[in-house]
Order: sequence, then structure tokens, then C-alpha cells
Amino acid sequence: MAALEDTLDDLDGFAWIPGVQHFFQFMQEARQAAATGRLSLDATQTLLSLLGNPNGPDLPQALADLAQDLTNPDTNTALNGLDPDTVKEVQLLGELHAHDTADYTPRDHTNEACARISEAAQHAGGRCQAVTDDERKELSKKVADANKKSINRPR
Repeated sequence: MAALEDTLDDLDGFAWIPGVQHFFQFMQEARQAAATGRLSLDATQTLLSLLGNPNGPDLPQALADLAQDLTNPDTNTALNGLDPDTVKEVQLLGELHAHDTADYTPRDHTNEACARISEAAQHAGGRCQAVTDDERKELSKKVADANKKSINRPR
């Protein structure tokens, strides 16, 4: 966990940006809750899904969407003072970032970790609810269908 502390220390200088400190606080509190036993197995699985979910929205996607908003002059008026060619290039780079995040950010490892926790908890009498393969496929299909309908996901 020292890696997270080191990373947050390195990023602390950016806390002056509106909202960033809340994100850092979320990470610190989640880490502390895990270390002190205040994070249940269910909450651990949910948080892992939030950090990387191959079948639905997650934090990498939310951050990519934020980057896309920040590089779009319609959603970030600070860009309006730049010349039009630069604005177009910046917007394209934000769109490419969102696309690359959707296509290339690894998400299978956190999903596999959730499955392993669920399997182990089942055998150890934990509180994780067992999900059958059919139920998991059905839930994945529902999430995929919802993602197809979403206007916020890159195509």
C-alpha cells in the first residue's frame, strides 16, 4: 500500500484543482477502510468493479469521459480563448483518449479478483452472494445492452 501513498503524495500538489482533493480523499478512505477491516467482502468486490469493470461503467471510463469534457470547447469554456485549430486538435485528442480508454484499459484482472473473492467466500461461509454462470451471463448482457443505449460510451 506504500505505492498508493507515494502516488497520492506526488499528486498532492494538484489538490488546488476543484474536486481533485475529494478524489484523493476517496482513495485514502477506501485504503484505510480496507486496512482497518471496515470494508466487507461485498464492498471490496463492488470497489474492484468500480476500479475496472469490463462489462459496464467504471472509474477509468468516468475519468476518460471527464478528459473528453475538458477537451471539448462546448463543455469547457476555458478553451474558447484558443485559436480554432488548436481547439480542434485538443478536442480530437480528448476523443482519442476516451476511445483508447474504452478499448485498451485492462479491466479483466479486477473482474477476476471479484470472482475469486466470491468463490472463496462461498466455501468459507462468507457473505458474498453466489452468482451462477447463467445469472452472471444475464447480468453481463443487461449491462452490455445498457451500455449500447448509453450516449456517454464511445463507440
